[in-house]
Amino acid sequence: MNNQPTAVLIHGLSETRAVWRRQASVLESSLGIISYDIRGFGASPTGAADGTVRQMADDLGQLLSAFETGPVWLIGFSMGGVIAQRFALDYPDLVEGLVLIASSCAVGRGGQEFFKHRIEQVTKGGLESLAKTNDSDARGCFHAANEDLIAEYIELRVRAVRDPAGYLNACHAMLDVAANPLTGELAAIRCPTLVIAGEHDPYCPPKASEMIANAIPDAEFTVIEDVGHCMQFEAADHLNGHIVDFISRHNTA
Repeated sequence: MNNQPTAVLIHGLSETRAVWRRQASVLESSLGIISYDIRGFGASPTGAADGTVRQMADDLGQLLSAFETGPVWLIGFSMGGVIAQRFALDYPDLVEGLVLIASSCAVGRGGQEFFKHRIEQVTKGGLESLAKTNDSDARGCFHAANEDLIAEYIELRVRAVRDPAGYLNACHAMLDVAANPLTGELAAIRCPTLVIAGEHDPYCPPKASEMIANAIPDAEFTVIEDVGHCMQFEAADHLNGHIVDFISRHNTA
């Protein structure tokens, strides 16, 4: 590897690495980029899943071992941000820094109800039942009524989930975070951290991101205005700018 820092892009629930297309095409000019499909989504099999974020972090550790790279910057969106936090706690020597986008360190009552309902729904009806709520779930991720962006995201989500067990595993992993929040552990993270929230995010509102920033020593916190959950789509230029600026300021490679 040269002196160019490497960033790993970690997607969220019901997504694949394709969700980062607007970021990867820009970031690769200054960063080595690794993007992958989380266990149970896209091209990655579910395997012997145990319904924990810790296992998902271990999966990332195996990926970095295969690439023979590290430490790396972790850029995690939503559930991907939770995985990034867990990885930074379990493998601190492999992490150069964190960019946590629209994420959380705990799952509140509303989130628990969401995941429990999805588990019940998919357990009974499989992927067909999930398809019925995919449209509303996807639309809820956007603040602006941009039908082109929403349609693109809906298609991405449909293609992402091929195995009901993979979706169920991710939901159980998030419920595990509800039972065992990361908040009390985050003071152990010492790497540079940027936490980014969307002003109108209904799933991971700014207060959830602020909770992470308050718990990680010296973390930076910013809110992108007039966007919802999926700011990779709604505010790609602003998001990319924040990421590039932060990593360039803190890169030690």
